[in-house]
Amino acid sequence: MKHLCVLLILFFAGPAIAESDHDLAREAASRHEILPLATVMQDVSERYSATPLEVELERENGQYVYEFEMITPEGRIFEILVDAATGDILEEEGD
Repeated sequence: MKHLCVLLILFFAGPAIAESDHDLAREAASRHEILPLATVMQDVSERYSATPLEVELERENGQYVYEFEMITPEGRIFEILVDAATGDILEEEGD
């Protein structure tokens, strides 16, 4: 029974947490604290000639950061961290 309660809590808390993150991102964009994802994604895709596999918006040390997981036509996978407010590349990590 204890496990069932924990699962129910996680089940109902999960969507609320995700919605809250979505709302925070939308509000930050509407206040012009971050650039629209579509703008940054196009720039990163063109700059690296790669396709996004996954994108996350995170807040690190008070700064919004887009984290892109990208794949090249050759199959190379790498990550790019982008300052969400300016579009500047902060870090490149990859294979």
